[in-house]
Amino acid sequence: MAETSVHGACHRESSGDRPNRTKQNPHPPPPLKRSSIPRDFISPLPDAAIHRIFSFLPLRDAVKTSVLSKRWRSTWTTTTDLVFDGEIGALGFPSLVDRVLSQCTSPAVKKFHLTDFRYDEPDRPKVDLWLRFAAGRPVEELHLRPSFFSPVKYELPQFLYSLSWLARLEVSLCCFSLGGIIRWPCLKTLVIEYSELSDDVLEGVFSGSPVLESIQFRGCKGVKNIIIDSTSVKELVLNDHWFSNPDKIWAPHLQSLRVLGRWYHDSMFRLDDVSSLAEAELVFSIRIRTGTLVSDKKRMCCDLVKGFFEKLHGVPTITVGGWCLQRELFEESAERFNFDEGDFLPSRKGNFDFLVKHLKRVEIIGFEANSFGSKHLLALIKFLLAEALVLEKLIIKAELPTCHGQKCLDAAVLSKLLGTSRNVLSYQRASKNAKVIFDYPFE
Repeated sequence: MAETSVHGACHRESSGDRPNRTKQNPHPPPPLKRSSIPRDFISPLPDAAIHRIFSFLPLRDAVKTSVLSKRWRSTWTTTTDLVFDGEIGALGFPSLVDRVLSQCTSPAVKKFHLTDFRYDEPDRPKVDLWLRFAAGRPVEELHLRPSFFSPVKYELPQFLYSLSWLARLEVSLCCFSLGGIIRWPCLKTLVIEYSELSDDVLEGVFSGSPVLESIQFRGCKGVKNIIIDSTSVKELVLNDHWFSNPDKIWAPHLQSLRVLGRWYHDSMFRLDDVSSLAEAELVFSIRIRTGTLVSDKKRMCCDLVKGFFEKLHGVPTITVGGWCLQRELFEESAERFNFDEGDFLPSRKGNFDFLVKHLKRVEIIGFEANSFGSKHLLALIKFLLAEALVLEKLIIKAELPTCHGQKCLDAAVLSKLLGTSRNVLSYQRASKNAKVIFDYPFE
């Protein structure tokens, strides 16, 4: 048995042996040499270098540095990145923004972010004032994202529709009302989430943004048709259900289309003209509203997915998510794959001639231990053992089933697993060197 030891000294002195500490006069520590005192290496730097260093700090940390040195006291006021997060400021968020903006002296602002703050209608004048501050400087990146706890949506003021230097705009929980002409001559990326739009607003966006390249929508409503005749817009991203009665997407110059998130069957749209697409990403799922028969639900989903694939025929690169792939396979299996698994593989043996003559190693992975008895899986294992002439290893890896988020293996599953394993070991083998290895996570 391994021995564990602790080395050290533990000596308890008696009262007679205990030294009189009151009579001791230990030598005081030597005074610090001038060279050992921490030096301030930042203050002597040129203003441009200090400003560069501060540009990498979050705004709140940059403001805190004002107490460290008189030399830096006003340096933060020239920052060009103003990022205000309501989660940090909590109840003091409005006063924090007011105080910072009142001291900010930078003539230009690259980033101006207002995020995760609770907005209500009485706050409108103050938010308008904050945004006007950004509009008065050539702001390049503007984020406006009130929190989901806001009781009302913020209506964008008209002066925001004419920002000459704006290159990226992200808004959430806002209302667009087109009372004038949109002029965003430098805008390249537009992200709109959980907001209210209209066909007219979209038309104004595309006509007033001549260099717009990417537009992303998430959870928005109010639009029936997406008509993109702009030759500059290359990417369209649609995330989560948004339309109540959608019609179509017409974008003959679009090169990339991404449909993501969760949708309802009656909020899906049809693809009209997307003839220039070079890539498409379909990573979404569809929910059928209550009151619909199960058989009708499956048919609706299959028809929707089938319609997408028909319009995307010829697109060089298509990324398909699991839900869409399952619907497509369901459509195929209903018509073509109604077969007996025990007879199917042997009946197609001629298609596997090359494989069975050269196959040496097989790993079967990705199934839970309690599904090892699947007749489809056992039919495959039996076929491989019986036909693979030079097979050396057939490795079967099972995963533990999940119970309440934890991996578990109860007695019933274990008994089934061992019984099925014995059955597999009895299968006839074409290769005398074939070994069947069960990799079960019993720990």
